[in-house]
Amino acid sequence: MKKFTIIIFAIICSCLSDKDEINISGEIKGLNNSFIYLIQPDSNTLLDSSKVVNEKFDLTAYINEPLELVLKIQSKDSENIFSFISEPSAKIIFTSSKEKFEFNGKIENSDLNYEFEKLNGHINRYNDIDLQMLEQQIQASIENNTKKYDSLNEERLKVDQKKILFIVNYCLNNNTNILSPYLAYKYKNNINLGFLENIYQNLSEEMRETYYGRKLINP
Repeated sequence: MKKFTIIIFAIICSCLSDKDEINISGEIKGLNNSFIYLIQPDSNTLLDSSKVVNEKFDLTAYINEPLELVLKIQSKDSENIFSFISEPSAKIIFTSSKEKFEFNGKIENSDLNYEFEKLNGHINRYNDIDLQMLEQQIQASIENNTKKYDSLNEERLKVDQKKILFIVNYCLNNNTNILSPYLAYKYKNNINLGFLENIYQNLSEEMRETYYGRKLINP
């Protein structure tokens, strides 16, 4: 039994040796004697957890390429979620607060995540416009104004098309950037199959072999 345990341990160590360590430490104002969780969202894999003591925490995981990861506090099923793009071998600093965990979340020491945040800012502008029109559409429904409701619905479809077109253009024009296969994968259900195939074929060979590149052609 002891020999079997040693073999399993050796296998685990061998697998981890092929990956780089990522460290995430920081401070969450107002949170104490609770937990923070590091999760890979698309597979819902728990990578690490840490008890938050005196508002401080430290997390460690092993990855071999940039991935979208999320931080959750208090519970693995919590709605308090902060999403970011990780980098292998990075020592990331994360700060936030208990009350406004996602809104106040800030990542330091990651150039890739900085680029991700800027890109996400452009995409969120379309989402904000859509949300404003949705509110107007709800009001039109309350007022039984069918004409206005239908008109707003058409405008929302146009905004969504512009958002997807922005994403497609970014992916086609940045075929060596890891964010391109990631975005294409994230929005693959909203992107026309022909566009999706063009994005994949246009990716550099290195990007096709990434986690998100492979996900574009495999379930």
